[in-house]
Amino acid sequence: MASDHLKSVLLLGGAGYLGSVLTRSLLELGYKVKIFDNFLFGTSGLDQLSHPNLNIVKADLCDIKALSKACEQVDVIVLLAAIVGRRLDDVQRATMRDINLLASSVAVDAAIEHGVERFIFASSDSVYGTTRGLVYETAVPEPRTLYSRLKLRMEERIVNAKRRDFHPTILRIGSCYGYSPRMRFDLPVNKIVRDAVLNKKISLPSGDEQRAFIHVADACQAISRCLAGHLNMVSGEVFNVCAAGQNYSMQDIANQVASLVPEVKINFGENSPGVEDYKLSDSKLQKLLDFSPKWNLKQGIEELLQAIEDGKFPDPWSLQFNNN
Repeated sequence: MASDHLKSVLLLGGAGYLGSVLTRSLLELGYKVKIFDNFLFGTSGLDQLSHPNLNIVKADLCDIKALSKACEQVDVIVLLAAIVGRRLDDVQRATMRDINLLASSVAVDAAIEHGVERFIFASSDSVYGTTRGLVYETAVPEPRTLYSRLKLRMEERIVNAKRRDFHPTILRIGSCYGYSPRMRFDLPVNKIVRDAVLNKKISLPSGDEQRAFIHVADACQAISRCLAGHLNMVSGEVFNVCAAGQNYSMQDIANQVASLVPEVKINFGENSPGVEDYKLSDSKLQKLLDFSPKWNLKQGIEELLQAIEDGKFPDPWSLQFNNN
């Protein structure tokens, strides 16, 4: 349930893959939710969603006036909006910096100016980069991509903005999977399931690297736990958001999917693997915020298999379902 004094939540990027699930979850918990989104990937995440406590603002994060106004009279801001992926041409570099650093920094300033009590930043476990082994929040980040470097810079700005009446929290979210009203098939698990069902083939650049995974609904649960957590537990803190026991290699995932889809072939290509190869610890999230994941990988795969077979995605290869 919503906290007695934290009633209104602004979701910056609330119509996206994570945001469209989080919106429904927060409304069920009794929060008033304001969504601020430019709907770059369409409105599917919010279609047929109507609620007296839901307010939708269509605007771009770079529109400073609209952003500032949206921050008025809210108790909590959750910053989800970001340009994601690894597109490294000059135009995308400029766009990524504009959104992921400059406009995001304005959002922090606007939150402080309007007296917002809590600020939750959806960062990424990719900030750990080339770190190896079991990774806790105390590990020194080693970001390798532009996306992850910008995430780390925003983390630093947000934590440094902490003060007596402004309490930021950083969530380093693992690789999400599972069904969302605003679906993404560029995410590893979702992509593998799509290709297995519709192509009967799974193609992987490499299969040995370990990554941390979490169902999108559990990632949203972690955010709601932060909203409900005592200030002493969340103010200025960094949390890994993952699910215990869900550190997998890509080959592990491909094998699980293949076991559920008949006649699937798994092929390994000659492309270079990603930089991620580590196990993420969620012990801090469990201990301080009483977090316990509800989903496992098999359940998430079965959920996606059913959604694809039910024809919920007319063209799963469409750019509508791909952020990269």
